[in-house]
Amino acid sequence: MTKGKIWAVAVDLTKMDLTVFEYTRFMHSILRPAKIHFVHVVKEIKHSPFIPNEYKEGFQRQLVVEKSLQLEIRVKEYFKDSEVDFECHTLLGAPMDEILNFVDNRSIRLVIAGKKKESGGAGIVSERLASNVGCNFMIVPEGFKPKMSRILVTTDFSEHSSLALQKAIEITSLNPSIELSVHHSYKVPMGYSKSGKTFEEFAEIMKSHADTKMNQWLKPNEAEVILTLRNDEPLLNQTMEIVKMNDIDLIIMGSKGQTVASVALLGSHTLKLLKGNDLTPVLIVKMLGENQNLLDAIKRI
Repeated sequence: MTKGKIWAVAVDLTKMDLTVFEYTRFMHSILRPAKIHFVHVVKEIKHSPFIPNEYKEGFQRQLVVEKSLQLEIRVKEYFKDSEVDFECHTLLGAPMDEILNFVDNRSIRLVIAGKKKESGGAGIVSERLASNVGCNFMIVPEGFKPKMSRILVTTDFSEHSSLALQKAIEITSLNPSIELSVHHSYKVPMGYSKSGKTFEEFAEIMKSHADTKMNQWLKPNEAEVILTLRNDEPLLNQTMEIVKMNDIDLIIMGSKGQTVASVALLGSHTLKLLKGNDLTPVLIVKMLGENQNLLDAIKRI
C-alpha cells in the first residue's frame, strides 16, 4: 500500500460515496498509491416485466452511459484539487463477479468499500466482497470523518496477525505521530481446576504467558499492549469497548487466525467485526493469492 501500489474503490452512486471518497483521499495522503480505480457496476437485467426483451439491451447500454457520466462527474468534482491519479470504470453485470474480475485483472492491492447505516441504494455487499476479494480490503462506516491518531491491531499471534502488524508499522513509519495499540484476548483452559488452582490464579498464569508471547511477537516494535481475559462475552464486544475507550481510528486485522476452519474465506472474529462495527474503518490484510488458492482447491473437490 505504498508508492507503486494500485487501489480500487467500489462506488454505488449513493450518498455513501461521499464518506468513501473523503476517506480514500485522506488515506491517499498518507500511503500515496500509484493509482486509484473507481468502479461502479450496473446490475444486468435478466428478466423484467417492465422492459420488453427487444429493448432490454439498448436500455442497459443507455443506463451504463448515464451511470458512467455520473461517476466521472462525481469523482472529478471530489478529487479535482488533489494529487490522486485516478480512472473511472462503469461495468455491466453481477456486482460481485465484476468487481472480483476487475481486481484480479488489474493487480489491485487494496479494495475500499463503504458500510451503509442509513443511505439508500443496493450498494456493494461489503462482507461478501471482503470474504472473496484476493487482496487487502478496507471497509469504511458511513459518516466516518477521516482522522488517524491511533491504530489498533488485533492478534492471536498467527501469521495473518503478523501481516496485520507489518501493515500497521508501515503506516506509522510514514506518519510517526500515529500511535499503535495491540490487543490480544487470552482465555483460561477448560481443565484448569485439575491443577488445583482457582480460576483467578490460573487466569494470572495465562495473562503472564500472553504477556511473554506478546513481547516476543512485537519485538523490536513498540506498541501499547492491551491484554483482556476472554469470558462469556463475545470477543467483538471486547474489541469495540477497546475502540471506544482508546479513541481508535483504524482497526487492522488478519483475514484469518490460527484455526484452520473459517467462515467463507474470513475468520469468524473478522466476519463478526465487519457485521457489528459501525464506528471505525477496518483494514483486513490478506496473504497475496490466498483466496484464489482456496477457491481453486474447492473447485477441484
